[in-house]
Amino acid sequence: MDPTVVTGARNWAGVRANHPELVGRLELGLGHGDPAADAVIAEMHELGLTWPQLIAMVESDSGDLPPAARRLYVEVSTPPPWFDSAVARAGARAWWRFGTLQSSTLYQSLIYGYKAQGFVRPLVATGRLTGQVADRVQGTGRWVAEATTPGSMAPGAPGWVATIRIRLLHALIRDHLVADRSGTGAPWDVEEWGVPINQTYSALTISGGFLALPLIVAHDFGIQYSSADREAITHLWRWIGWVIGVDPDLLPTCYAEAQDLFAVAADFELEPDSDSRDLTRALLREGFDLRSAMPIPLPGPMISAMDLVMRPLLSSSFSAISTRWVEDPVAGKLGLRRTPLHHLVDVARPAVRLREVVRVMGFLGSESRVVDRELRTVRRGLGLPPTLAESAPPTEPSTRTSRIPSPMRLLSRAG
Repeated sequence: MDPTVVTGARNWAGVRANHPELVGRLELGLGHGDPAADAVIAEMHELGLTWPQLIAMVESDSGDLPPAARRLYVEVSTPPPWFDSAVARAGARAWWRFGTLQSSTLYQSLIYGYKAQGFVRPLVATGRLTGQVADRVQGTGRWVAEATTPGSMAPGAPGWVATIRIRLLHALIRDHLVADRSGTGAPWDVEEWGVPINQTYSALTISGGFLALPLIVAHDFGIQYSSADREAITHLWRWIGWVIGVDPDLLPTCYAEAQDLFAVAADFELEPDSDSRDLTRALLREGFDLRSAMPIPLPGPMISAMDLVMRPLLSSSFSAISTRWVEDPVAGKLGLRRTPLHHLVDVARPAVRLREVVRVMGFLGSESRVVDRELRTVRRGLGLPPTLAESAPPTEPSTRTSRIPSPMRLLSRAG
């Protein structure tokens, strides 16, 4: 397959000449999915199981899992030798010291993916390009919050369970597209487009969109992470990436490697298409749920009135601010407009720095109290229970009693 065609990056060969080893791995990843998770979905079809039945079996770990599902469960329950749970918890605490700000970077993380045709194409193929935008944003936000809550990525804990569910959902989408289970008669063209939700895009999403980019945005706002903080956060996201099925060779072992991957990805001259612009426009216009963001409950009519006034302002603000972290040519093609509102970051920076000074001096309480407060604020806005993973035993999969949506509803929310 031609990586230029798959990715839309016109200068793929030139970037590979400058970074042969890294780009070579990225090129190979375009043709690879997740064999362990893909085998579980194939087994689901062979046994005549439904998606809800499969997820219920995996989450309950009833002991009678079919072979492929059992192999995956055992694999993700056994951390690799490099994993250190104490370092991962330290990374989660560092992340959540500024949790409210970090949650707001989710919009930027999504835009980071939307600029690549290969990332957008599966959303187009599922037929739900711009529908249920708020649901997709909320769903992704809940997963990030669960996965980064201190202690929540321990085997059996809520973040770990949610990450496995997403891994299997990605495999379900790959199977749905490649096998044309929608019955459209137009199966996914692997030679032309690469494997859907392939290793390369998964690695760039985890290490670029959810790790490097949020730390860059935080630095722009005036947050100063220590070197130890950055390495601990990197360790946490490396572990999250490992559980979600990213090839270990594509996961950074340190923050410098994550920076290198992010920088090389930025060198590609991408050509966002009309679908990328539609996704970005829908995110900016409909991705903000004012009701869930309100710190106190308000009557519905009042929320609707505030939404009518604030939504256009928020859309314009997010569009302008996003241009700070998107390459100029790409920003224009995505429909992002650079206006004086992009200076809102400069206006906010002194307040963020002052908050950090106040925190370091102890006026906001201990680090645990700060993390607890940030977690509860964000989790409440996302509709998650406020209980912290470190203050209670991990929730075993067998105790979870969530309603499992249908495969097509899950496909519509993927993104």
